[in-house]
Amino acid sequence: MSKKNEDVNEEAETIIGAGVEVEGTFASSGNVTVKGHVLGSLETKNDLYVAETASIEADVKAKNAFIGGEVKGNVVAEEKVKLSSSAKIFGDITCQALSVDEGATLNGKCQMSKREESKKE
Repeated sequence: MSKKNEDVNEEAETIIGAGVEVEGTFASSGNVTVKGHVLGSLETKNDLYVAETASIEADVKAKNAFIGGEVKGNVVAEEKVKLSSSAKIFGDITCQALSVDEGATLNGKCQMSKREESKKE
């Protein structure tokens, strides 16, 4: 992510670099920053940061997701999802709060509900 983006994660526990490709199931309990390519599934119990250079072809689960790159798959966040102006989402988003900057692309559905409401289903 560029310095202009305030959502840069300086305390990532795992960084998937710009030249790195990960295929399969990726799971983490800490913060994850993706700058490269992920194919399969990606889950973290903490925050996910997707840089402008990143492309993800996977279903994504995180506590919070800050997306600046491309995601082809569904995004599920326990709390919030923030799409920067360079974000491209091709899938559905489920979260409690959604923030979309002008210029972002979302081709899918969005379902927002409080945690208590989603547990009742």
